[in-house]
Amino acid sequence: PVLTDADRQYLTCDATCEAWFHRDGQVIGAGRSTRTVNRRLRRALEHRDRTCVVPGCGATRALHAHHLVHWEDGGPTELWNLALVCPYHHRAHHRGLITLTGPADQLVVTDAAGRALTSASLARTPTRPPPDVTPCPGPTGERARWWWYQPYEPRPPDD
Repeated sequence: PVLTDADRQYLTCDATCEAWFHRDGQVIGAGRSTRTVNRRLRRALEHRDRTCVVPGCGATRALHAHHLVHWEDGGPTELWNLALVCPYHHRAHHRGLITLTGPADQLVVTDAAGRALTSASLARTPTRPPPDVTPCPGPTGERARWWWYQPYEPRPPDD
């Protein structure tokens, strides 16, 4: 196949395409075209979630409507089965790096190791001690002494 299963699910998750069936030039149906989120449902979803549902992510722009039970697996396009995720976390989910489970009002986000992610778990304490390098003191506030500074002047070309 040209696409992996994860890429196919990612592309069909919030795409806007419909399959129209024809017979002898006559339209006989639109298939299962309810996969796409209509404007009213999108507004309700944005009102409920407001940001990316992954804990600690505050993204508010370009959010994708994600089917928690994928549409191709029989998941309906209903508010309880949808969640807003940013493009980064949407790709991470379809690549298997994070998992979104449960209905939207009781959503559980886990990492690849199965640990539940919370906003506090993203700010984990360091596991290694800091390096043995003296920190840079930064600017100390004194005036610059330009008497020792000699600007670079290019040499004249050799004849």
